[in-house]
Amino acid sequence: MKRSLLMAFSIILILSLVPACSHDIGEIENQNFATAIGVDFRDGKYYVYIQMLGLTSVAKREGGGNLPPEVYVSKTSGATFIDAFFKAYQTAQERFLWAHVTAIVLSEAALKKGMGGVFDGLTRYYEFRPTPWIFGTKDSMIDILSAAGFFSQNSLNTILHSPESSYEQSSTIKPVKLYQFARDFFEPGRTTYIPSLAINDKQWKKNKKNDAKLEIDGAFFLDNQKYKGHFPYEKLKGMRWLNPQTVRASILLPNGKSPEFLAVLEDQTVKIVPEKQNGHFRFTIRYLANGVVSNRMKNNTINVAAMEEFVKKGIITEVRQLYQLGLKHKIDFFNLEHQLYRKYPSDWKKLKDQNTLLRQNSIKSIEVHITLEHSGSFKNRKIMIRE
Repeated sequence: MKRSLLMAFSIILILSLVPACSHDIGEIENQNFATAIGVDFRDGKYYVYIQMLGLTSVAKREGGGNLPPEVYVSKTSGATFIDAFFKAYQTAQERFLWAHVTAIVLSEAALKKGMGGVFDGLTRYYEFRPTPWIFGTKDSMIDILSAAGFFSQNSLNTILHSPESSYEQSSTIKPVKLYQFARDFFEPGRTTYIPSLAINDKQWKKNKKNDAKLEIDGAFFLDNQKYKGHFPYEKLKGMRWLNPQTVRASILLPNGKSPEFLAVLEDQTVKIVPEKQNGHFRFTIRYLANGVVSNRMKNNTINVAAMEEFVKKGIITEVRQLYQLGLKHKIDFFNLEHQLYRKYPSDWKKLKDQNTLLRQNSIKSIEVHITLEHSGSFKNRKIMIRE
């Protein structure tokens, strides 16, 4: 006991003699926590936007209730991305901390300019992590970075920083992290995409006044490290059926003009199989999924077998439409080229040199297998086939 007390006293004495190093550790409330970075390019210059949230915007008041969100967005410009980036330090007031950046937004002009300089700048500094979500936008960067959530919640409670939760409820364009995009961006024969963020100021009203909110309205596509174009979600619906990571997707059938039911599909499996024929390759797409009937508009006119057939035809139609869009704009939405690069590299190089990789009849067949298991309201209530 005496030995323990003596040791404790010695430690206290030593600590009391150590001079305080106030310049080494700053108070947490005095740090600049950068949470998002935006990049634009125009008039021959890079424009860098930095979003910063105050701790009072993140913390809750004692007794309940949130403080009004505080969002600061800086704007600097320079001849290069790093030049514009460093100019933000001139008015920083306190040290910037970059480890909390969870979103990167690139304008369409920045994507057209090229990703090399931006990638180089974001990956050289040790504080930057490879895990932020990456987006593109055609809208004002200031508006995108200033958008708030519901009920006075800050930007951290929006799809800019947390897109995965809404994607799990309705899987449209899958969110992409920086390291995932970089992996595909530099991969030969690979077409990659960046989800497109936009401001929707019509859907929601707050106290009868329009309240702008963020939405993913489409995607930007890149191939061979070059910008290929932007497409709205309505033209990209077939993408959700080709992504094995799709969590939950709905389809209205037979069509939007004459709907009879809404099917929600889950647990999907996708496999693309190449087959060589006469020096070219044709592909078989196999799709399997379970689903529910979420809503029936005409309850007594259609049985389960017919509904499954409608779902099958609807998926095939959306996939074929997406393939035709790709042929028109020379974009490999299905990443069929990458399949050949991985499995048949010599054939891939030969066909690429001949510019004959993808043709009108490259899709041999689309095999869709659907099982509608229950009626949605109660997952243990199976739907019965009506003869």
